Amino acid sequence: MTDVDVVIRRAQGLQDYDAVVELQKEVWGYTALEDIAAQPMLMISDRFGGCVLVAQDSTGKFIGFSFAKPGWTREKKLFWWSHMTAVTDEYRNHAIGLRLKLRQREEALAEGIDEIHWTFDPLQALNAHFNVHKLGVIVREYEENIYGTSLSPLHRGLPTDRFVAEWHLSSERVKERIGSSEPAVIMRDIDRIPRITDLTSRESPLLLEIPLNLNELKKLDLARAKEWQDKVRAACFHYFHAGYAVTDFILLDKPRQQTFYVLEKGLPE
Repeated sequence: MTDVDVVIRRAQGLQDYDAVVELQKEVWGYTALEDIAAQPMLMISDRFGGCVLVAQDSTGKFIGFSFAKPGWTREKKLFWWSHMTAVTDEYRNHAIGLRLKLRQREEALAEGIDEIHWTFDPLQALNAHFNVHKLGVIVREYEENIYGTSLSPLHRGLPTDRFVAEWHLSSERVKERIGSSEPAVIMRDIDRIPRITDLTSRESPLLLEIPLNLNELKKLDLARAKEWQDKVRAACFHYFHAGYAVTDFILLDKPRQQTFYVLEKGLPE
């Protein structure tokens, strides 16, 4: 990972909001108006309780953004809903996404907000590692086809099932995970942790496998990708209802590469 000269700041006006709209089209291939967070939504959210961040390189080119709106939990607690975070292909693998999220955390805490939620695809291993292992989010809610049908190439082929991430900004879990640029691997005796197969296990923790590369699998065998989605959806509905939460994400190298969520009983923060 190479350090790059990037400035991350709060959006300041129309040019910034328009740049965020264009980034949505570039990063995700959005063309339908219903997919895009439009300039008025960005402006109003940023002015009245939310936060829009932009990232620019040394030439002034916009290369990423993060957009959060204020909301209320079911328990009537004020929080931010992080609707979108994106980085252009050219600047992937330079920790820009991490810097955007950490700056978002700083802005939230400065506003008296200590909880941020967002959604991500449960089958995307890189996002799972970033959100759960590096940022320290927990997951205890699964939404089926939450965004409906999308024309974006990113979503095409499968229902838009999503995990709801909970980022408890002041928790020890989060402080430990973001305290280092490379969070230490949590040592676990993997061979002793049951792997979810038929939904009968009641132990804690449990391992739930997902595919290594969903995007490649969708290209090669969409039906198989759908089988993975159905399996993960059924397991999450079952175990979340039983009081489990996703607390970690693990990549195994041997005897073959595999990726697993760690589910634990209880409601950790």
